[in-house]
Amino acid sequence: MQEEIELYKKDWWMFFVGGLITLLFGIVAVVNPAQTTASLGFFFGVYLLVGGAIEVVQSLTSAKAKSLWLLHLILGSLQVLIGIYILQRPLLALKTLIAFIALALLLRAVIHFVEVFDSAYDAVYRTWQGVAAVISLMACIVIWRYPIQGTLAFVWVLGVFALINGPILIAFSLEAKNGFSKSKAS
Repeated sequence: MQEEIELYKKDWWMFFVGGLITLLFGIVAVVNPAQTTASLGFFFGVYLLVGGAIEVVQSLTSAKAKSLWLLHLILGSLQVLIGIYILQRPLLALKTLIAFIALALLLRAVIHFVEVFDSAYDAVYRTWQGVAAVISLMACIVIWRYPIQGTLAFVWVLGVFALINGPILIAFSLEAKNGFSKSKAS
């Protein structure tokens, strides 16, 4: 466990950057959903590519200490591949893009749910994973249920998800930077 905490402490900035990008995307999506919809394919492709690359690097650097590193590697690799695919096809049908997004959110929710029940992690970490799992699953269900009818609603829901998940990632990064000092004291 201490080895994993040290890895998070070393790589805290990756979570911070990911959280900041997620938060900025959320602000743009909520403030101007019509404009975001028009450019969603490109920006989401970039988001997946960067987020996936960070996930891959994080999983590979923590392979010895983190029990679920392989799931993170698979998710990150899937995100990178989908990001590249979307960037190469800017006119990709929105329905296909939404299906990929819902799948990525579902996989993210599964990973978070598994980590909630992994006793190797402390209670603070498992609580954050539980919050992230519920949010990811809710976003997946809404996106999957209303793929085309609510394109603007889809962008808005994705923006709200990003507004919630971005600060969670930033808070996690700051906790990781400090080596989860509050949870060690309890």
